[in-house]
Amino acid sequence: MNDTDLTKLLQEANDKVPKLTFDETMQIISSDKCIIIDVREESEVQASGLIKGAINIPKSLFDNNFSSGLIESHIDDLDKTKILMYCAAGVRSAFVGFTLVNKGYKNVLNIGGYSEWVSNGGPTI
Repeated sequence: MNDTDLTKLLQEANDKVPKLTFDETMQIISSDKCIIIDVREESEVQASGLIKGAINIPKSLFDNNFSSGLIESHIDDLDKTKILMYCAAGVRSAFVGFTLVNKGYKNVLNIGGYSEWVSNGGPTI
């Protein structure tokens, strides 16, 4: 895949998976049923931490042998739960979110990157 194809795919992902601001994300976390999924690889999480309340499901698991159980085992009401995705900079989370939307998931949102979260004072563990 060349750079033009990758840019086009990222634009398509961003069109289907809305990118939230930090404030929008905090509002959803405080008032809506949601799950926060960190799609960074385990080594990245070990090196820098997680958003408080997030679970880590690496993008590589979505790329290889995706199973709906990866997400659905953490959600009791799929139709009413917002799925908040993030990674290091918001690119991988856009692609994973796009994959989920294409598999029929609703309420999939990209909250961007961990570094952005930290710089805004978001809670971490």
